[in-house]
Parts: sequence; C-alpha cells; structure tokens
Amino acid sequence: MAQSRLERIGTIYTRMQSLMKGGALKPEEKPLWYVVYESFPPKYEPRYNRAAPNIEIRDIFYKEDIIRAKFQKQYGNNLRFTLANNDTESHTQKFISIYQNLEKSGIPDDQIYEKAIENFNAENTSFQIKKQEQSEKQPANELKNQPVDKTQRVKINVSQIFE
Repeated sequence: MAQSRLERIGTIYTRMQSLMKGGALKPEEKPLWYVVYESFPPKYEPRYNRAAPNIEIRDIFYKEDIIRAKFQKQYGNNLRFTLANNDTESHTQKFISIYQNLEKSGIPDDQIYEKAIENFNAENTSFQIKKQEQSEKQPANELKNQPVDKTQRVKINVSQIFE
C-alpha cells in the first residue's frame, strides 16, 4: 500500500499517489501541496540521485550593507532593540535612512558618515552614539593594567551563608 518508506524508491509525490490509489488516504484528505504539484509539476523530477547543477552562487550585497556593517562594528555593542515591538525600526535602520538622505543631498562621500552620526544623535535624544575612542576605554581595560594581589585572602564564615 505505502510501498517503501525509503526516499530512494520514488518521490514523496509517487508515495502519496500510491496511498490514494490503495485507499489509505481519501481524496478529500490529500494535502494542498499535492494539488499544487499536479497543477505545476517541476521541470525535472526531484529525485535523490539527481546531480546538483554546477552554477556559481553570487554574493548578494546591497550598497547599504557596507554602511550597516561599519555602523554595527563600531557601535553594535551599544545598540539595544527589542523584537517584540514591530512598530519601530531599529537604530541601525534609522541610521541607514539618515545616511541615504545625506547621500542624496550632495555631501562629499568622506564626510557623510560623520554627518549621519551627528544627525542620528540629534534625532535620538534618548539614545546617543559615543565616539569610538570613548567606547574603547572601558573599565575592563583599566582593570587589566592593574596589578593583582594574590596574597590577599577573603574571609568567609560558612555559617553566615546559610542564615
């Protein structure tokens, strides 16, 4: 009735066809994809042993991807965005739209990025982008340079932990 469950013995279409012919599946229970497959059959039958076409896969990059990558690399750690709120766009998307508007206005290419950051800071008073030099000087870097005193012992009373 169901023939074999191995993918080597026919396609999912032929197995569904056999189930309907054998009566295991009623015609009104056939899945939607089955009707679509019959209406628009593929050019080549999808079999396991068909060789994959030797086609070069091109990278798809948009012009804004370079800007987005630069912005994320410099300020990505400072950005916060909740996926629960679909009404607002992300900080990165806001920055990209500001950048594109400045590009249209005719500002030289070497100044657009800095102007976009200034405009972004002006528009978003609740969120400010800090310069790269400031973000690199984190307290963690300062702690690395301080000597560690390994002879200092911490006094812990175990009975006080469980009180």
